[in-house]
Amino acid sequence: MLSPQPWIGLQVSKHHYAREAAALGHDVIFANPPGGAPRVTLSPSGLDNITLIDHPAMPLRRAKFHARWLFDRAAKGRAKAIVAATGPIDLLWDFDNSGQFADHRAFGARRSILHAMDRADEGVRHGRRADLILGVAATLIDSLPPSETPRHVVPHGLAPLFAKLARERLAQRDAAVESGEIRIGFLGNLTPPWMDRPRLMALIEANPRLHFRFIGPQQDASAEQRAWVDRLRALPNVELAGLKTGEALVEAMLDVQIWLLCYDRDLDPNKGVNSHKLLEYFATGGEVVSTHIVAQADAPGIFMAPAEAPEQLAALLSDAVQAVRDARDTGWRRRAELALANSYTANFRQIAAYISAL
Repeated sequence: MLSPQPWIGLQVSKHHYAREAAALGHDVIFANPPGGAPRVTLSPSGLDNITLIDHPAMPLRRAKFHARWLFDRAAKGRAKAIVAATGPIDLLWDFDNSGQFADHRAFGARRSILHAMDRADEGVRHGRRADLILGVAATLIDSLPPSETPRHVVPHGLAPLFAKLARERLAQRDAAVESGEIRIGFLGNLTPPWMDRPRLMALIEANPRLHFRFIGPQQDASAEQRAWVDRLRALPNVELAGLKTGEALVEAMLDVQIWLLCYDRDLDPNKGVNSHKLLEYFATGGEVVSTHIVAQADAPGIFMAPAEAPEQLAALLSDAVQAVRDARDTGWRRRAELALANSYTANFRQIAAYISAL
């Protein structure tokens, strides 16, 4: 598996697919992004059947956008060095939207998948000679050049931790709503470039009686983004809980009544087509206030701003707060069931069927 995110840190789709494969007895080699080691190095992940591989920064990386043919030739050499360390590969699963390896054939795998979780970076929108192309949205797949390669949409999945939480919520008679201070939660990286920082700051400052809890790391933050986080930290109604995993993550989520997603669609390279974060929010049984996200726009009871009117987010947050105070059922059970219907286990089975069909 070629991943643009490292194994250690925020756990996203690549990590969950790796775990699904390992649980079925496959030997998974998870390739961290280049630049993590002076040479190609294998190391244990701490989980059965998953091995990590680190490798140096890509050779001739400065030529990537100026002399692409030269960069791609050097990348083939790196692919061969990786295979020399891992041994023969049955399946290459490429999640890297930066396109470090333009030609999967260099790995000598029996089959390969290009899996578009995000829109490919400008200048690297090629099919990589994959045998199968998957994407979480049709628009991401359509951004790749036309080819005869089979293409399928496989939506975002729900991680087992959140699936367990959803099942526990559904086993309760009512959603967990507590009186007193209302807590607004955000889960994930605090500093993606497409976070609508001005609007989010305005929401926090306009609602001093609401408590805003941010759960997640500050990943790849610029100086400007770090300064924004420092402003958040200084606000009396903001809590920066940091990166949480496992039971610590669940504990930090249990008393959150409203979940917030505040992105700027114009800055989002995917233009708001899909979000795994919303599935995680649905699993909690809480209210959800969100920027317009195409894939979840019809979710029952979601407080979602129209694509053309993001300024409505402030009024929608007020509506969600009132729904909590009134203990009004907006359809939390149906949202939790929707999340459960999109598991990584089900996705993995579907992908296996697509591979078999080849």
